[in-house]
Amino acid sequence: MTRTKSTYLGLLAVLLAPMAANAVPITLIYVNSSSGALYSYDSSAAYSETLIAGSTGAFSISSGPAANTIYIQAGSGALSTYDLTTDVQTNVGGSVPGNALGEGRDGFLYAGSGASLYQVDPGTGISSLIGGGTYGYAGDIAVDPTSLSSMYGAVSTSTGVSLVTVDKTTGAQSLVGSFGVAGSIFGLGFSLDGLLYATGPTASGGGIYTIDKTTGAASLARTVGYSPFDMATQPFEVDEPTTVPEPATLSLLGLGLLCMGAARRRCKA
Repeated sequence: MTRTKSTYLGLLAVLLAPMAANAVPITLIYVNSSSGALYSYDSSAAYSETLIAGSTGAFSISSGPAANTIYIQAGSGALSTYDLTTDVQTNVGGSVPGNALGEGRDGFLYAGSGASLYQVDPGTGISSLIGGGTYGYAGDIAVDPTSLSSMYGAVSTSTGVSLVTVDKTTGAQSLVGSFGVAGSIFGLGFSLDGLLYATGPTASGGGIYTIDKTTGAASLARTVGYSPFDMATQPFEVDEPTTVPEPATLSLLGLGLLCMGAARRRCKA
């Protein structure tokens, strides 16, 4: 049977398809302002800014179980959802405590109030106390998609706003280190490959930062012209996609390339 070049290219495309499917998508960072406006920032395009909604009533925001959705905590504590595909905001209800609303990547949202951690039902807005930590929450909670047991929080300490890890089963906190920023950190969010972002107000507006998870140190990515209150990231997935091809996939790819090489040699002969 004669195999053409197009046949082998088709085989190669089939072998490469799983690798393409597992590529980490571009991270969009969503930030709400102190006035309730919602903005997005494209991490692949120098954090270019887009105004999504002029007024959402958002005090705190989070990604969560529903796809293409931002969960919004109003100043009153009521929970709502904002559909990023239709730009429709829908009331959920409940009364979320505190000022630190974040995703759990386990089907629930979590909230920090004072030093206490709460679990929030995203379908009802009803909160349940988990337990207390050492430090009061400065603004946000986020779970690392590459290590689903790793929850991080921004807290207030005697040396300034700092990063902690949080046990989401007990609320206990472990200090990582100071962010080292002149202002504060009110928002945290992860890309799907585990890069931690943060946002917070400064004397001249605010900033978006990347965070070293091992030290807490913040590096400025861009400034914003308003006072940021919180952050959420998209796309959101409960489970982290595999970004490294499995050995079997690599073996098949190698076999495909060898077949292409053999075909070329036969054609030349």
